[in-house]
Amino acid sequence: MIKNLIFSVFAFVFIYLIYLFTVILRKKKLEKFKGNAYVRYLEIVYKIDVSKINIKGLANIIALTNAFIIALTLFIITELSKSFIIMFLFAFVVLIPLQLLCYHIIGKIYQKKGRK
Repeated sequence: MIKNLIFSVFAFVFIYLIYLFTVILRKKKLEKFKGNAYVRYLEIVYKIDVSKINIKGLANIIALTNAFIIALTLFIITELSKSFIIMFLFAFVVLIPLQLLCYHIIGKIYQKKGRK
């Protein structure tokens, strides 16, 4: 369990750093980020006006969220099974609800910030 936890923490840090250096710290990529599927989901479902929020802050939150989702999924599937096929199938079962839950939380937080 400790081995899988350490692996998941390293995966979280690695994924976030890749996102940080390839998207957040590059102005050109950050502008393209506004058309990202996650941002569009927040705009459509939660009626968030992206032009009124700090895009770099939103990019950081989404990067941290995505890294958390992937790391937690890795931890859960490596703890439950050693069969690659079962791990792969179970990853989808874990991944979809985690994404919906995390982006629901982000959407609600930004909705409350927009009302202030």
